[in-house]
Amino acid sequence: MKKVIFEKSKAKSMLKLFFALVLLLSTVNVHAQSNKKADDLINDAKKYLTERNYTGAIKICNQILKTHPEFKDAHLVLADVYNSLDSVDLEILHLNKAGEIGREWEVVFKLGEAYFKKGDIPEALRYYNIYSANKYIPEKRQFLLACKMASCRFTINSLNNLGQNHLPKNGNRSNLNTDEYWPTPSADGKRLVFSRISKDTEQSKPGKMYLSVPDSTLWDITKPPSDTVEFDNLGVQILSDETKILFFTACNRQDGLGDCDIYFVRFENGKWGNPTNAGTTLNSGLHESQPSFSPENRMLYFTSNRTGSKGKLDIWKAELTGFGENGMPQWKQPLNLGSFVNTSGNETSPLIATNNRDLYFVSDVLPGMGGKDLFVAQLGESGNISEVKNLGYPVNTHNDEFEITMSSIGGTAYFASSRLTEKGTEIFAFNLDRGIETTPVAYARAKVRDMKTKQPLSAAVKLENQSLKTNQFQAVQTDNNGEAMFCLQLKRNYMFSVSEPGYLFFSNNMQPEEANSMREPVVLDIELQPIEIGAEVQLYNIYFETDSFRILPQSEPELQYLVAFLKNNAKLKVEIQGHTDSSGNPENNMKLSGQRSKSVVDYLVKNGIELNRLKFSGYGDRIPIASNETAEGRTLNRRTTIKILE
Repeated sequence: MKKVIFEKSKAKSMLKLFFALVLLLSTVNVHAQSNKKADDLINDAKKYLTERNYTGAIKICNQILKTHPEFKDAHLVLADVYNSLDSVDLEILHLNKAGEIGREWEVVFKLGEAYFKKGDIPEALRYYNIYSANKYIPEKRQFLLACKMASCRFTINSLNNLGQNHLPKNGNRSNLNTDEYWPTPSADGKRLVFSRISKDTEQSKPGKMYLSVPDSTLWDITKPPSDTVEFDNLGVQILSDETKILFFTACNRQDGLGDCDIYFVRFENGKWGNPTNAGTTLNSGLHESQPSFSPENRMLYFTSNRTGSKGKLDIWKAELTGFGENGMPQWKQPLNLGSFVNTSGNETSPLIATNNRDLYFVSDVLPGMGGKDLFVAQLGESGNISEVKNLGYPVNTHNDEFEITMSSIGGTAYFASSRLTEKGTEIFAFNLDRGIETTPVAYARAKVRDMKTKQPLSAAVKLENQSLKTNQFQAVQTDNNGEAMFCLQLKRNYMFSVSEPGYLFFSNNMQPEEANSMREPVVLDIELQPIEIGAEVQLYNIYFETDSFRILPQSEPELQYLVAFLKNNAKLKVEIQGHTDSSGNPENNMKLSGQRSKSVVDYLVKNGIELNRLKFSGYGDRIPIASNETAEGRTLNRRTTIKILE
């Protein structure tokens, strides 16, 4: 009897085990199918990201995360999307979520980059420090990482900068009230000559030449090479270590021919002698400065506003034929470099590279990233200019860059910049061979016309790099032909607007993908509509959260343009229209577009525009302006429209 009961019990246990196994296998199968579906979806999201269909990528990733909140790749794709959209807070959010699921080195580095872009320097340095423990950092990234970490340390504490890409102001680092200019390395790369001038307005003293000697991590800035050599901050040039001659600029001296002249000084009997004017052929009665010799010490490039200049300051060249019996340099008559380099503004700080082909200089008129930028001109065999290029980011920024010099030994380039605005003008450096690679740039020419008459308009054009969390932007007025040229970083999102009294303003965005030249820029044909009833303008820089009517922060510049336009045209009444593409449910699109247009009206009212001047309407996908069959067309259809009612 006991045996029968035992057998029945055993059978029941086996049956339970069987059903458990069936349930487990079923769960595994469902899970596998679910994971396969998520994998297929994430591949679609990555494809959308490649096509820059960011809305589609966001929608798919959010769909995945609803059922698979631990799906790390969805967070990584969203982080890449928000990086492309310059939404750094959302990028950091998803990088952190990906890191919580499974920390990997690339996520750590991207967090450092994101916090650096955001301006949270201590947090950026923390992640850079963590990443530096990685034993397999690519070679090119090693130097970039070192520069970023040094930049972070300098920003956190300017008195404890441990990087080589910034030169401390002096040996004891106690005097922060000076500007440093024109770093010039000696031929052996072991010394750096530069000029320093006080920012103290009560001291109208000229600058002095200083020598800097590097050790393993810092530059020890010592005394001036000669207490008698005092000059303005306009550049020095060592002819060679063998000839022991140093050319430099001195201003307002009694033996000068103009306000600033080029002088030279010899090193003899263990000390520097007295400065001597370089002569009447080279120096005029006006301004000569910033000498730079070609590698064979034959051609001198310099800055001058002498007779024959095309702008305020031009770049000139003069051939050195030798030295006379009296020790004076002998020169051929100087020549202007021509209109391809020189403009109506200031072209300064020439430097001819050791290859005798690349001529670096500074311009405040040629298309740049803001302020003064560094450029390079390509010289042909006969000395003619064949091409001019902007040096690109990160050498050029939205602040001023002043000059560049290079060491023929260490492969190091030095330049001065005001990028750390609170620190004044300071000297920076980077390695030419394996360090920071400058990003090529793109050029764009805006051509502005009246939509009805097709006549060119002199209009204000504003360009803003949305990756920079600053209030700085490029702004120019188009010329008599309605044209203006801009320089753009690649793969950065730019918003530009065009405005002129009596016209609806124009705005759009662009993200250049390929480098081009000033001779072959991207041409933007822009037609402004006269203000009249029924006139419309399409706005593409107002962004909303996915499937939401909450306005994203990067919409602020566009909305402020709209606020300014309505305040400047106080009698206008307008309709704010919301439009979508054909993706999704038509009823939902209609509802969402109406909510979004109301959000814009709410913003305008909050910023001082009377409600009785505003009407909001949602049109969903009913009024397309492009085909919904392509990603580009769908992007054009997702917009906010401003229509003049009365």
